[in-house]
Order: sequence, then C-alpha cells, then structure tokens
Amino acid sequence: MYKIQEVIKDKFWIVNSVYGKVGTLRFREDNKYEFFQHDSNESILYDSIDEIFVLEQNQVQTNKDLVMIDGLPTGYTSAEKVTGYDFPVFKKSKNSTTLHAAGYWVIKFTGSSGWQWALAPKLQTLDKYYSKGPHSTEWDAILQIKKERRIDDEKLDTNST
Repeated sequence: MYKIQEVIKDKFWIVNSVYGKVGTLRFREDNKYEFFQHDSNESILYDSIDEIFVLEQNQVQTNKDLVMIDGLPTGYTSAEKVTGYDFPVFKKSKNSTTLHAAGYWVIKFTGSSGWQWALAPKLQTLDKYYSKGPHSTEWDAILQIKKERRIDDEKLDTNST
C-alpha cells in the first residue's frame, strides 16, 4: 500500500512509500487515476484510488496551538517575546537571532507588488519597506490594504490633473 498526500483537491496527489516519494497520482477526465512511478517512468491506470492507495490525513495546526504575543498572533507554535520595541516583537526560539513583529502587517513593496499583508514579518522587512500595523486579524490587514490602495489611487488622480 502506498500513502498519498493530496496537493490539489480531488485532482493531484504525491505518492509515498515507507522509503519516501515514489511518484504522483492524478485524476483524469476519463474518470481514471493515473499513477506515475518516478523510478521506472511508467504510468499505471486505476479505476479507484482505494485499490492500492491510502490517503494521508494532513495534520492541520489549530489556532489553539499557535502562540500569541500581547494578544497578537505569531503564526508559530513557540515564540520568545523580546522587549524594547514600540510593538510586540519576538523570536522563534531562545537561540534564534531573527526578530519578527507579532500580528498582521501591511507592507508596501517596491515595484509591481505594491501593498501586501504579512503575518509576523521579519523586523528587517519592516525596516526596509513602508509598513503599517500591527493588526490582530488578516481581515483587518486586508481592510487596511484597501484603504492604502484607495489613498494611492487618489494621489495618482490628483497628480495627473
């Protein structure tokens, strides 16, 4: 029996054995499953994935497992608070040297990317780009992005007239 890990819902899976990845599985338009074996470069068709494959259940992290710093999410299961900043800052472990800002942030990247949101970005990123935050939820960050884009659009309109 092979274990399969779903990559695209009901369409594409990675196939693993006890020794690691052995191939891929895809659902075809003719309602068959095609198993491509990496070692032999051969494809085998199956009518059902239950014939030889067992679906691995992804272990999804719950928000309960994630650490909060001053009421803001970190996105990590462990975090060490760092003091001396105007907003909550942490590192992933005691030995880590990389500092992150807790919460959701909106960051204005240069180039075509423009405004994007990030959960617990590195402090180095916040120092490099214009940013606003922290926000307690992704939704709040998205609303802030919409507001910033609207302001940017208004600036463009007034400059073009």
